[in-house]
Amino acid sequence: MSDMPAQGNGARMSTRWTPPELLVRSHGDRVPGALAGSLLYARPEHAAVRDSIATFVANPVAQAGEGTPSHTPVALEIGFDHGMRILDHARRFPDWRWLGLEIRKARVDAARPHAPPNCLLVRADARTIVASVLPAGSLDLVYLLFPTPTENPRHLLLTPSFVDDLARALAPGGRVHFATDVEGYFDWAQQCFAGWSHDDGPLPYGPVLSRRERVCKRDELPVYRATWKRPVSWDGGGSRPLRNASPGASA
Repeated sequence: MSDMPAQGNGARMSTRWTPPELLVRSHGDRVPGALAGSLLYARPEHAAVRDSIATFVANPVAQAGEGTPSHTPVALEIGFDHGMRILDHARRFPDWRWLGLEIRKARVDAARPHAPPNCLLVRADARTIVASVLPAGSLDLVYLLFPTPTENPRHLLLTPSFVDDLARALAPGGRVHFATDVEGYFDWAQQCFAGWSHDDGPLPYGPVLSRRERVCKRDELPVYRATWKRPVSWDGGGSRPLRNASPGASA
């Protein structure tokens, strides 16, 4: 397995995968195993990245021919890989803003020049960005597509704490769309999102698929997917209160 956090489209493991023993957070915003540390974006040298994300999710993007931009919802794709899917969706759905997070620098550098104005691609550990950089209620939709079912607890993306962080970052009624070809990971996701309601409403979903989903389609592998809606009232699942975080808040 890679020494990077497992956040998308990696090598598959057995469908009988079960989650490793989880690490306990020492503080609500601190993520064990986070790339470059949980406090990375509290440092002055990384303020530009932090501020660019906060500005992007706070300010709508004017469409071609429009004088004044109107509110546009924000979708986050975690682990966008080569970026083909998120770039296509940004062009196909210009009335949405698209934030992409990917930990592999070469992938981000290659995709970023092709991003339209309503798309921001950032090299970052999604766990840190969701926990302490995104303003509360700033997201409308999150795509968790084929995260790697790692056995290393420091690299595991989907945990109950991460779901707490998603609930904070999502606006009321915001949704998370999850997909995997590993049945054990889908069982784990259902546990993590217990208390959220299933949602069958339409999503901005174009014909361009993620790399892993294309492999599944080619090899006729089953894909397990679900969309969950954030509870109207969320208290961190009893583990910690909903936080009123601001961009750059440190742990």
